[in-house]
Amino acid sequence: MPKVSICIPTYNNLEAFKRCLNSVLLQNYTDYEVVVTDDSSNEEIKNYLAENSQLKNIFYFKNQTALGSPENWNEAIRRSKGEYIKILHHDDWFTHENSLEIFVQLLDKNPTSEIAFVASKNINLENNMIINYNRPSKEKIEEIKNNPVTLLNGNFIGAPSATIFRKNNFSIFDSNTIWFVDIDFYIQILLQNNNLIFSEIDAISIGASPTQITKSVESNKTINTVEHFYLLNKWGIKKIIASPIEQTTYSLIKKFKIKNTQDIKKLGFKDPLPTDINKLFKKIFFSSLKEKLKSTIRTIVFPNKK
Repeated sequence: MPKVSICIPTYNNLEAFKRCLNSVLLQNYTDYEVVVTDDSSNEEIKNYLAENSQLKNIFYFKNQTALGSPENWNEAIRRSKGEYIKILHHDDWFTHENSLEIFVQLLDKNPTSEIAFVASKNINLENNMIINYNRPSKEKIEEIKNNPVTLLNGNFIGAPSATIFRKNNFSIFDSNTIWFVDIDFYIQILLQNNNLIFSEIDAISIGASPTQITKSVESNKTINTVEHFYLLNKWGIKKIIASPIEQTTYSLIKKFKIKNTQDIKKLGFKDPLPTDINKLFKKIFFSSLKEKLKSTIRTIVFPNKK
């Protein structure tokens, strides 16, 4: 049995897959298998691997019907045999030849931890320029460990490709989510074991492009709203006011101009809402009213000021 399973869920884009796979083949740590689950609408990746059949420890599975995200990720995990799971999306790649070794050592040296992550370098795939680095502070990591749900305020861990985790019964991504799928996955692990391990080495490069799923749903009112309240219900958060996620919920409601609980229900959310949600709506209403009054007063007092 291999120590680590490198799970590569793919969807078309052969060139990106080649870059990803080549970064794996360059690794100096070799106790791994590669599991490729293919959602592609064509045979390009399948044919490429068939033409390079000399490559060892690569296991290819063509999904009979496209599973979509995140179920294609889960299929790779289900097919894996390793003790550790290393998700590597096909548009991401290992930054260094010892990247995999860095990942593996994080769990080897911390046997009580279930999940670890590294700093990630975000790359614009259109011009190959570095966008930024995801390298959270020690204080932020402690905050996540103390209350994993605060990840809803910002994904400071990063994309799944930045993580490595032990294969166990809860190593599964919730197919009811798209936008918050990675955050939810991290939280479900950390709520059971909050020993989160981090390396400041940028061992992974994350490819970013306008065509990615995250870009298409970033401004989707239905997905953002329904998933937000779905996860609050899933995590047992009954009250929002004075909670760590009050400001995030407040901002979501304001951003998408949600006026009341009926607006949320109309988007398709059917589960119970937090018990104090109406108090938050009132808070937003009076805050907006106060802003309008201030704007009106400024116009009266300073009519010529723009």
